[in-house]
Amino acid sequence: MSITAAHRFIQFNKIAVLTDLETDSERILRYAGSLARWYGSKLLLAHACTPELYVSVPPEPLPHWPESGMPPKEDAEDKVKSLTDKLHLQDLVQKVIIREESIGLLLRELEEYHPNLVVIATHGREGIRKWLAGSVCEEVFRKVQWPVLVLGPGLIEKDSSPQKQFRTILYATDLSAVSVSALQYAAGIAHDHEAQLVALYVDENPEEAFSFDRAMALQRLNDWLEDRADGLAEALTGVHSVVESGKAETEIAKAAAQWGADLVVLGARGLRAVPGAASHFIGGTAYEVVCSSGCPVLIVPQPR
Repeated sequence: MSITAAHRFIQFNKIAVLTDLETDSERILRYAGSLARWYGSKLLLAHACTPELYVSVPPEPLPHWPESGMPPKEDAEDKVKSLTDKLHLQDLVQKVIIREESIGLLLRELEEYHPNLVVIATHGREGIRKWLAGSVCEEVFRKVQWPVLVLGPGLIEKDSSPQKQFRTILYATDLSAVSVSALQYAAGIAHDHEAQLVALYVDENPEEAFSFDRAMALQRLNDWLEDRADGLAEALTGVHSVVESGKAETEIAKAAAQWGADLVVLGARGLRAVPGAASHFIGGTAYEVVCSSGCPVLIVPQPR
């Protein structure tokens, strides 16, 4: 029996999609559209015409127009309209925001619409490095407090139907405080989709790997989940706990493949601590997970 919208733990009333309007944008918007229809959400489509679209050509400075011959902003507007018409998203799109400004200013304007989720995508390892280890993702994670759903190349390259309902959700935790918000989303989404929830804890201490006690680690994970079950008892019913030893990113990717996960959920560590912390974290565990995973990765920041 399906969970009705009124009884869902997680509500994504507004889903923002940050798109670069490249060749994979159709698949990205189709995926976001299917998610929006399942949740009854409205879409906010956002695109920044970055300054590097303009170059000076001696001796007279001229804008470098796209192949269409139109100025960048008009070209972007035309692409968005074409995509929304082709994918029949007109009824879902609440707002289209296209600005010839930095990603920071775009996010500031997007914040006025109070999205509950941000969807971004990557086109390969270099694309991921640009989004997840570079200035764009750092801007996203330092300026917003919304969960970010990243569609990696493993998903984008699949020629498959967009996800409407999740069946298996892998929640990865390091048992720290920053994992608690991610647990709420993982358990809530699993409940709403009537999906199997798998909780994974990876012991990363290489010096103690030889003494890894699986039974003790499993008990530690179960105790941690039980201590944080307030308001989540129903959602955590039937959770399957798993413990491994090794590099977190490797074990998370392996577990996602083994369990056939439709979604991986991670907590974001230390994003507001010091400058550069966001790109350090995102460039590590989440970067490698997104590179290796064939499913979306939901990164949940610590509440401010």
